Amino acid sequence: MAAVGTQPAAAGLTSLGEFKLNLPATRRQWLALVAGLALGGIGAELAWHHPLSGAVALAAFGLAVLLAAVLWVRTPALLLAPVPLIGLAPWTGWITFEELDLLVLACGCGGYLAYALQLNARDRAPAWRHGLVYSPAVLMLIAGLALSTAWSIKRGFADAGGFSFGWFHGYHEAMNSVRNGKALFLVLALLPLWTAAAAARPRGFSRALLLGLVLALAGGSAAALWERLAYTGLLDFSTDYRTTALFWEMHVGGAALDGFLVLTLPFALLALLRTRSPWRFAIGLVIALLAAYACLTTFSRGVYLALPLALVPMVLLADAQRRRAAASGLESSHLESTLGPVDAPLPRLAKVGALAMAAAFALAAALVFGGGGYRGLLALFFVLVVLLTMPASLWLPSLGQRLTALVMGALLALLLGGASWALSMAVPKAAYVLNAVAVACCALLRWRDEPGVNRPIYVLLVSTAWLWLLATMVIVADYWGGTSGRWTSLAAGLALAGVWAAMLLEPRLWPLQGAGHSGKAGWRKRALLVAGLVMVMGIVAALGGGGYLRDRVATWKEDGQTRLTHWREGLRLLHGGRQWLLGKGTGRFVPNNFYDGPISSQVGDYRLRTDEAESFLAMAAGKHLLGRGEQFRVSQRIAPPAPGPVTITLVHRTAAEAILGLEICEKNLIYPDNCSGTNVSLKPQRGEDDAATGPGAWQTSQIRIGPVPRLGGDWWAPRFVTFSMALDTRGARVDVSRIGMQDAQGRALLANGDFNREMAHWFFSSDRHHLPWHIKNAALHVLFEQGLVGLALLGSAYLLALARLSFGRGRDHPLAPAIVAALIGFGVVGAFDSLLDAPRIGFVFFTLLLLGLGLRALPGEGVARVA
Repeated sequence: MAAVGTQPAAAGLTSLGEFKLNLPATRRQWLALVAGLALGGIGAELAWHHPLSGAVALAAFGLAVLLAAVLWVRTPALLLAPVPLIGLAPWTGWITFEELDLLVLACGCGGYLAYALQLNARDRAPAWRHGLVYSPAVLMLIAGLALSTAWSIKRGFADAGGFSFGWFHGYHEAMNSVRNGKALFLVLALLPLWTAAAAARPRGFSRALLLGLVLALAGGSAAALWERLAYTGLLDFSTDYRTTALFWEMHVGGAALDGFLVLTLPFALLALLRTRSPWRFAIGLVIALLAAYACLTTFSRGVYLALPLALVPMVLLADAQRRRAAASGLESSHLESTLGPVDAPLPRLAKVGALAMAAAFALAAALVFGGGGYRGLLALFFVLVVLLTMPASLWLPSLGQRLTALVMGALLALLLGGASWALSMAVPKAAYVLNAVAVACCALLRWRDEPGVNRPIYVLLVSTAWLWLLATMVIVADYWGGTSGRWTSLAAGLALAGVWAAMLLEPRLWPLQGAGHSGKAGWRKRALLVAGLVMVMGIVAALGGGGYLRDRVATWKEDGQTRLTHWREGLRLLHGGRQWLLGKGTGRFVPNNFYDGPISSQVGDYRLRTDEAESFLAMAAGKHLLGRGEQFRVSQRIAPPAPGPVTITLVHRTAAEAILGLEICEKNLIYPDNCSGTNVSLKPQRGEDDAATGPGAWQTSQIRIGPVPRLGGDWWAPRFVTFSMALDTRGARVDVSRIGMQDAQGRALLANGDFNREMAHWFFSSDRHHLPWHIKNAALHVLFEQGLVGLALLGSAYLLALARLSFGRGRDHPLAPAIVAALIGFGVVGAFDSLLDAPRIGFVFFTLLLLGLGLRALPGEGVARVA
């Protein structure tokens, strides 16, 4: 699709151009009109069947269509920003369809209609100005991917016994093939629109893509922060609780949050490195720190491995872009508007100094935290902050003057440190006061700096104050941790003192030296380094302050062997050359693993059945060893009940004795807390004419739970409250016709308790038993579903995108380093988990992959422009 309009458009609302309507004038515009109407019709039908409220969903869909029409060039921002927040499956019961589908259909409908009717027409850009261009070979590759996925969906239907439509199908039924295969087609539905947007306004389109991914990261990280605050506490790194945020796809395990973070974090970091606007920088820094905390609390070894492996190439590619920009001339090496000039690359010795400083701080943080705890770590943080704010005037005196000031400062600091230690031993909490006084002295000296003035005495005073601050850090650790804190922090202080001495004597080692590091740019770099210090402190606190992460790191070998065994068992499910070539079909791993895999893979399940025109829920327990975390749960999120007893009315039947667990818990997804529940022994009831092996007659039971305490958490950190049913008898089956629940005030708490709306409002989870639900490797996932053909096609597209964004025509696109990092990170995490069986994660991945196959830098703009 090409951009519309041939004449310059006057600036209109939000600078999007003049708003007008015209009949389609070209074949492409007529096709866009048909596509927009088709997507709108599908979306309206889907919205009308939304389990929570069809009318509200339809109104929201219409509003999204309107926004997409007005902002059709910026649909990536409109679409990607809410991705981590719009998964409502725990409330709706939908897993095949979800709110992402509605948003994609709305964006497609509004965008194509705006293009077809020439709403907000833009200038037609010449072909060399198009920001998204696909070669015929790449188009054939994308078509091959689409055909392979479509064929795999068809094979999935056949493997499920034929196609049957259902709004609430589970993992064993035919519509799960649609769920697993739809992500690629959701992106393909928008790709022609995005091609037109990138042709009409290439910079605006790229900005929208960047903004959407950064906002998505902010939303997902904020959700992770809320979860930790509500359920564990922000600094609890010992509890066996891995953050899931609002990714319902992790209800049976998986790594949806892990994949999301590695796909989006590189864009936030790239924007942070390049922006020069103070308020944008401040917001970006907060987002990056939130994301770092979210990454840390996933306790995912895959994420910890993926981030350095992805971010190092990103930094190298961004550095190469800067070098090419600097070599191409001043005009092309400037960023747009408020973003300022491109940074000059660091000299080699300055890079050595930066690495030495980072290594010294990491070592010091580990040593200090081990003996001095959080208070020692905080004192160390102030030491490094003061170090990073050292003024450039310190290097104006001669080498001999600096050496003299350093030696004399060390002697004076030693005297001050000794006196401070004696005072801390005599006066309680004096250590903290002395540390604060030392920080204040350093701040005062920094304020009294006179740039460009040679003052050897000033070097002496600054050296004395900073080394004294270093000594008070040792005193704080000693006061808090005793002998162990004293000696470990002393070793850390000596290491840092040595690094500072080397940098003061050799200016070329100082990474913040030079004109480019003064003023606003210099403070920006210092803020980035301080943020890096905070991240290092978080990692040290997680490793040293909690046993859970240490245990996970220590068991990597055993877990790796478990993964290998699971992969071998998964591949044994492929029978014959045809299945190896074309796969079993999308969404078919769970049922095939259930029937052909080991007994540990025979997990619980549910079906919605009909008996004499009345719907009922058939629940089956797994045949594996059942513990509290291994049970298959059917759940519903409820309003917090009033404190007191809760009464449950259950209409049920069973063919054999079974134990049914009923519980009310505070629970986000798979980690229950503050539970009240009971186990009920259910026995068959048969009449004289009932068969001995039949399901038995329906029975009504009154069950009491509680008293239930106050649930729901605090207003500033609310907790979700969930009611769950689970069978605690291996291989048992229980049918539930109706279930109702009332709290102590007589309020009904359950919706759709008679299942007449199928599984609306009901959800399911396997809290701890996760391997049967995933093959746990993205490449093997594609191999199982699409065979060697699909794996070869996807692998070729993946490698081609990496190559063209690193070395080819796309290497100078401003987002190329971040897309490369995102794809590498996805590949690393995907080595340990399936990822593509989560549609939202698959959607983001295929968005970046397909855009990476076509994005290119615009000639003459310079390689370092930020879109």
